Amino acid sequence: DVAASRAVFEGEAFAKSIDDTRLRIELPVRNLKAGQKVLAHAEVWGRDADGNQKAIAWIGGMTLAEKSFGRQIVLPITLDARWLARSDAESNYELRNIRAQDSDSFAMLGTREIVSLPNIELPENLQRNSGGEITEEMRTGVRPVKEIETDAPGGKLMLVHGYCSGDVWATARNAGHFSNYVTFLDLGQNRSHDQFAQLIRDFGASLPSFGIVAHSQGGAASLHLYTYYWSGLDYATGTRLIQSVGTPYQGTAIAGNLAALGSVFGAGCGSNNDLTYSGAAAWMANIPTWARAKVFYHTTSFTDLWYRYDYCSLATDLFLGDPEDGVVEKAYAQLPGANNLGHKTGWCHTSGMRDPAQTTDSSRNTNMNVYAAR
Repeated sequence: DVAASRAVFEGEAFAKSIDDTRLRIELPVRNLKAGQKVLAHAEVWGRDADGNQKAIAWIGGMTLAEKSFGRQIVLPITLDARWLARSDAESNYELRNIRAQDSDSFAMLGTREIVSLPNIELPENLQRNSGGEITEEMRTGVRPVKEIETDAPGGKLMLVHGYCSGDVWATARNAGHFSNYVTFLDLGQNRSHDQFAQLIRDFGASLPSFGIVAHSQGGAASLHLYTYYWSGLDYATGTRLIQSVGTPYQGTAIAGNLAALGSVFGAGCGSNNDLTYSGAAAWMANIPTWARAKVFYHTTSFTDLWYRYDYCSLATDLFLGDPEDGVVEKAYAQLPGANNLGHKTGWCHTSGMRDPAQTTDSSRNTNMNVYAAR
């Protein structure tokens, strides 16, 4: 159990200057090991000249616990000081609603309501109450310089499959639905969103940039990648950065049901916490609006005729509420803050179901290819 040993935040936090705009916030913590990766978040607050409390920023992301002085372990989180400059708060800084979660299961490892941040100072090059626009760097950090080899290929569209999947895009590729693409393959595997995202990142590391067309869990993993890690997604240009079809952003009823999973994906894949309703909710709670806005998603379901009993998969139909595609319910495929490109009937989640596989729809695929970022 990842939450068996609770992380305990103790003492005051410390702030150190990284450069002219960024501060490194160190949170002392017990019961975490050096090198342990966690998802950490906190709110930054302060008081203005009249003593009023002011919310300044929400900071956090994936971070590694580190050794500090002696045996002290700290969680480092970066704060862009331009958030301080935009605020009229000027003293009594503190972190509120601090939480640390497991990077794979999103189980809560530890929380604390308030931690004092006594030594925080605004860098000399920044002026208080300076206003100014909120930039990408303030939200996501400083983008690393990407070194591109002179013979490296140009930007590509990456086709990504889903949970415990076969090569679902093969039919579409062979039919010429996509151009200037590469195909990510990690077939027949059961990965957490975080594990999946890092595999996509590593596969695309040799590309100067890429956009993604994803099926099923691949959509959530792609969004996770864009939210928490630098990758070729951050250098892509074009209309739609991440496009998905049949992604259970809010989970699916069959994710924890081995019999139902086996009927669709085959025996041996196992349950997946990130695809359950509760696991997906814990994951989505940390996905910011700026990242969701980069997603364009499609949903499908079976053709429903009045004179017959219709379904995509008879084995999963009893577990799912209509409309659904045999794995994902339309209601739980919604991603608030993203771009809903509509629902289409007559298409099921994968091959072997009553209607054709949603990844073989030439009309949708051609549209995704045209508008994909690369």
